[in-house]
Amino acid sequence: AVIPKGDDVGKWREEVTARVAKIGGTVISFGEVISDFQYRDVQVNLFLCPGPESWGVTLMWATGPKGHTIGMTIKARNKGLLINSRGIWTREEPPRLVPARTEQEVGRILEWKYKPPETRGKDAKKEPAFY
Repeated sequence: AVIPKGDDVGKWREEVTARVAKIGGTVISFGEVISDFQYRDVQVNLFLCPGPESWGVTLMWATGPKGHTIGMTIKARNKGLLINSRGIWTREEPPRLVPARTEQEVGRILEWKYKPPETRGKDAKKEPAFY
């Protein structure tokens, strides 16, 4: 979800909380980066994106898996950048957001061959050997 800025944030949180309750869910936590809801005994994680220029990074962060996200963090660091669920940033003062509207743009910026979420980490792990 792309969240509004300024005074509208509180109103937006109230509206989301009301919608979750209307469908029979409950809010577990409501943070600035991720919010968690319970719906029909399933936890739903809602990653909050600060704006369209960060959508690709937020989507990649949310779909993972964890090892992939760690790898992207290392790639960013090696390029002198910082990556988190809210965007790719320069290490200047003040940091500058590097626009990445899609996961493919994240790949281009970090020189990473794009993989769809369902294939990430599939070739990195081997089945354990049982004797």
